[in-house]
Amino acid sequence: MEQAQISRSRGLGLGFSGRLNTAFIERVNLTVRHGISALARRTWATAKPAPHLLAHLQWWRAYYHFVRPHASLRIALAQPRERGGKLGAQRYRQRTEALAAGRTNRQWTTREVLYYPLPPVPCFKL
Repeated sequence: MEQAQISRSRGLGLGFSGRLNTAFIERVNLTVRHGISALARRTWATAKPAPHLLAHLQWWRAYYHFVRPHASLRIALAQPRERGGKLGAQRYRQRTEALAAGRTNRQWTTREVLYYPLPPVPCFKL
């Protein structure tokens, strides 16, 4: 079975209709604009040269999926853990999107994302 069909059947099993709606697309656009300051709508001028913007977008995507925990993906702990001091007990285990999707077994640090070896890419002119 093709990967796209597997993903679609999993989504349908979770209750998704299989169609993207405008609200979903606008939410994704807003999330990206908040994450990448160059895309914020401040002026009519273009953001940056395209290669710079693409590099920024790729770094932000890695951060978003591997480093940043998402509140809707958290898992309730069977037994809350005491943290000591004035802090309340930890009731949830935070997860990233990559962790929830099974792409990794732990939350990455920003340093790990930045130091991850990448395949060589063609150079672009600045």
